[in-house]
Amino acid sequence: MKNHTDPTPDELALYDKISELGSIVWKKSTGLTVGNFEPRMLSMMLYSRLWSNHKGYTILWKEEQALEADIVLRSAIESAICIAANLRLSDDFVLLMRQDAAFTILGQIKIFRANGDSEMVQKGESVLRNLQSKLPSGIKAAKLDWKLLAERGGVDQLYGFHRMLSGVSSHVTGLSILRGVTNDEMEDGHAELDGIARKMHLMMMAAAMLQGALIHAAVIEAEPEVERAHRLVADMNALSMAWPGVEG
Repeated sequence: MKNHTDPTPDELALYDKISELGSIVWKKSTGLTVGNFEPRMLSMMLYSRLWSNHKGYTILWKEEQALEADIVLRSAIESAICIAANLRLSDDFVLLMRQDAAFTILGQIKIFRANGDSEMVQKGESVLRNLQSKLPSGIKAAKLDWKLLAERGGVDQLYGFHRMLSGVSSHVTGLSILRGVTNDEMEDGHAELDGIARKMHLMMMAAAMLQGALIHAAVIEAEPEVERAHRLVADMNALSMAWPGVEG
């Protein structure tokens, strides 16, 4: 027997409208020609990932593959956070991407060295030197800080979603694993969490997709879609007044 709460017809209708908007914005993106490492190019790359995540999440959600859907949802939220940060930070966002890329390569080099793979170490070091040559003097490799990135992008709510998913489903954590264990003491708690997730995680995906579509549409100057996105934001704000934890 299902123990979850399904979205209302109005929520499902809103989700479909956001999906339609996402598709239109994607089609408008594909015909653009942009230069390397300019904000529009990065926004297009990030939006491509967000749109792909959105489509994948929708399929998994319909098939009730909750764990797999949540993993994709977390990736979508990261993409939406980056789309917002790219708009607000411009060249500074490019710098953050390069610092993160260098940080990742450093980690890979350590793995190659530990495995005794000297050829891959040399290749990795060559890539690292190229990345470091593009960093300003005194700026070092650094991992992305999702909390700071969301704050600077003005999308703090998305970071809240990101942190929630990281703890309860998307990562292997004590809580995420124990949710699969049932006993008399834990059953009620599991049922409450699972009951909310079916509805609210879909709305998280809707919020991330809508936020990303709105910002990216503005970046590529798709004004009709920007206006349409603002109307959908108003619709979502109205629906959200009935969600758990929202005070009127």
